Amino acid sequence: MDQRLLATALELTAAMTAAADAGAWEAAAELAGQRHACLETALAGDAWRLQPPVIDALRSMLAADQALAARATCARRETAAALHALHGGRRMQGAYGAQAAAG
Repeated sequence: MDQRLLATALELTAAMTAAADAGAWEAAAELAGQRHACLETALAGDAWRLQPPVIDALRSMLAADQALAARATCARRETAAALHALHGGRRMQGAYGAQAAAG
């Protein structure tokens, strides 16, 4: 395995986490695609020869991915709740407006 590519994949993982911290989910997804391509190249041909440090790095990336997936789910729920509240506010505004027009 090419250690430079592994280091790049770890850097991309950190950048994905930083993008998620900033709420830049599109950037995180783009970085994930770059990391995927990097790992495909890094693991081509000799993946069966992985040494313990490489396995540890891959486990670290997997743990970061799991944390990002959980955060993305939370962000999606928060966005849905905000949209639901906005929709409810618009309904109330419409009802008050209709009542004022009738009165």
